Amino acid sequence: MALYAEIEKVDESGESARYKFTDIKGVERTLLLNKVTERISLEEGEEDALYRAVARKVAMAWVQGGSAPDLLFVQS
Repeated sequence: MALYAEIEKVDESGESARYKFTDIKGVERTLLLNKVTERISLEEGEEDALYRAVARKVAMAWVQGGSAPDLLFVQS
């Protein structure tokens, strides 16, 4: 199964960053990175392989760089 998503930061505060990405059906989805607890949660919809890949990419960027990048890509 191929996965692709462009992940764009929508907004950011001192405690969190919200990202949006579009699934294969063209449905825009959002997730929230809690910087304090270092947890990521899907704001709506069901968790699936694409969400897990996007969450992993955002988490890796946060843990490795200590920042919430404006734009990320997932491709596999």
